[in-house]
Amino acid sequence: MAAQHNRLTSSSTTESSSGPALKSASFFLLILISILATPELASAQGCCTASATSLRGLEGGAWNAGLLNIGVNYQYNSLTTTYNERARIDDPLRRTAAVSYFTLSAEYGLSKRVSIFGSVGFSDKSREITVRNSLTLFDETSTFRASGFGDMLLLFKYQLIPVSITSPFGMAIGAGASLPTGSFTKERNGVQLSIDLQPGTGAIGLLGWIHASHFFQYAGIQLSATATYKYSGVNLDGYRVGDELLTVLGGEYRAGENFGFHIQLRSRFAGLDYANRRVLTATGGTYHDVLPSIVYYDGPSFVRVFSQLPVYRNVKGIQLTLTYLLGVEYTYTLDLSGDD
Repeated sequence: MAAQHNRLTSSSTTESSSGPALKSASFFLLILISILATPELASAQGCCTASATSLRGLEGGAWNAGLLNIGVNYQYNSLTTTYNERARIDDPLRRTAAVSYFTLSAEYGLSKRVSIFGSVGFSDKSREITVRNSLTLFDETSTFRASGFGDMLLLFKYQLIPVSITSPFGMAIGAGASLPTGSFTKERNGVQLSIDLQPGTGAIGLLGWIHASHFFQYAGIQLSATATYKYSGVNLDGYRVGDELLTVLGGEYRAGENFGFHIQLRSRFAGLDYANRRVLTATGGTYHDVLPSIVYYDGPSFVRVFSQLPVYRNVKGIQLTLTYLLGVEYTYTLDLSGDD
């Protein structure tokens, strides 16, 4: 069970031994009344979703036979911006959220055109809700938090069109699944937390993937496009996360032998969530973000420092969305083919 705490933002006088319990119960009742008084927020408690993890292995073609690429990735997501459809608004519950992802990934070339990619992550998610106590007239804040290992992702890639000196265009396709290895039943004070705070989903998801790239050698520029579609299953609680399409349009400029600059437009199209076949209205939407990166190459080593900033939002209902993301990724490639 994730450690949780309440805090009172203003000072208070000394209470009797039964005072803290009474104040805690009154505070949770106040939050519940505030949520129920705004129907859209009742389902919006599961809408505070951070950005999809940006991984090198999901944004490139298949690796050659015998090559093993291992990577570690860290991302920090800050969510302090609330939207109602396309309009930016003040959050009715003054919610804020923060999410940290640590991801370990690996990809191995099984043959000349086929490779397998896998990743698993550890997340730490927190959300704060601030309401005004009508009795004390003080602001009171409650923090909800959960951490743990998330769902595992497996993706098989097939290189339809290999990149070569004579053919700078490449294309790869893939299929895979996300496996429910992460917990979706974390609790606070005996109450299960909403799905957006859980490390896992508790459901199997099916993945379809396609990637294409073209390298303009004379200019040192590579353009690429990637699309990933996820079909989500239903977990044991009857909850189904909406299907999702993630597209990435990118450009890279190689400035010499060791440095490169990336720019990506990441677009996420998310469907509505369902709970016991009931639609949750404050879920799903369209999210466009720009992701600039600085890359350093040193033989088998690859280092990328990146950020992500919102460009456009059109959400269903009232949602707390990404304000900014900061990340760093390191990968290392080993040649296990035995070829000289």
